[in-house]
Amino acid sequence: MTQALPPRWAGALLAAALATPLTACDRISDFDTGPGEAYCGQITLASGYRTGFTPRVQMRMTFDSSKVDAGESPGLLTTFDAGMETEPQLLTEAPLRPIPPLSHDPLSQLEFGDGRDVNLIYGVSPNSPEAESVLAVVSLRSDDAVEVRLIRPGMAAGADDVPAGRRPLFGLFVLRRRDGDCGF
Repeated sequence: MTQALPPRWAGALLAAALATPLTACDRISDFDTGPGEAYCGQITLASGYRTGFTPRVQMRMTFDSSKVDAGESPGLLTTFDAGMETEPQLLTEAPLRPIPPLSHDPLSQLEFGDGRDVNLIYGVSPNSPEAESVLAVVSLRSDDAVEVRLIRPGMAAGADDVPAGRRPLFGLFVLRRRDGDCGF
């Protein structure tokens, strides 16, 4: 014989069930940066997570979640290679550019798991007009950190004299919210 839940338990169970799917979506606004704030961090040092970047590259990101569903740029990316101050940097206040058709594709629901609550995909234009665009995968994590993966397939390996702006890139950056401009 099965027994019905007491009304107070049934209400609590229903509330928990309804609240659970909303957690990640509602939490996206927790990642907004205010005036004088940014997400700051450096590239992951392991060579398996880094192609075309030196181990000294750092990143700064600003983020405004209200722009995500509006189809507008929700933030800016800047990279800084501490060993190459005299060289042009890859990104300087580069907007995260939405890819409109992506919002109608299952790829927009990309899930990595492991505490990555929301994953967003954007195009980013490097400083050099001759450079190919970069794909940015932004993961908002449950520990309040942000991961940014910069990806550019580049020209085929072995191609002679591949210009810098067309070489393959892959970099995983782990960013944390800070006051200020990250020191660069």
